[in-house]
Amino acid sequence: MIRLFLHRDFTLPMLGKDVFARLMRAGVEYDKASRSFRIKDGADMASILAILREAVREEVSIELQCIVCGDDAGCAGCEFSSNCDRVYMASKCICKQCLEKGYENYTWYLSSLFDAARSDQGRVRGGARKRSV
Repeated sequence: MIRLFLHRDFTLPMLGKDVFARLMRAGVEYDKASRSFRIKDGADMASILAILREAVREEVSIELQCIVCGDDAGCAGCEFSSNCDRVYMASKCICKQCLEKGYENYTWYLSSLFDAARSDQGRVRGGARKRSV
């Protein structure tokens, strides 16, 4: 099974120049230094999946990132996988470990977002004061 990660680098087997070019046109980027691929925002996911399924002749799974911890959300083993449209609807999910802690992790994550926003506002305001003096 080939696992594609949205918003994270992943590797693919050697596919040939034609398949590589088709993937690039569909919205996949390649980093020569790390020899890894990344799906661009706005990429044609249906085309990418079709190209890969045809080229590798095996199952291709789209994997999401956990919105709380940032790790793999575990899409391949998820009980809701058959009802989840990871291509068009979801960009992040929540892994089983974070889901088990539920509300605690949710509030921690939101708190960290608010703290980051406050920190960014302080830097902007501080910078504005320094310029006006």
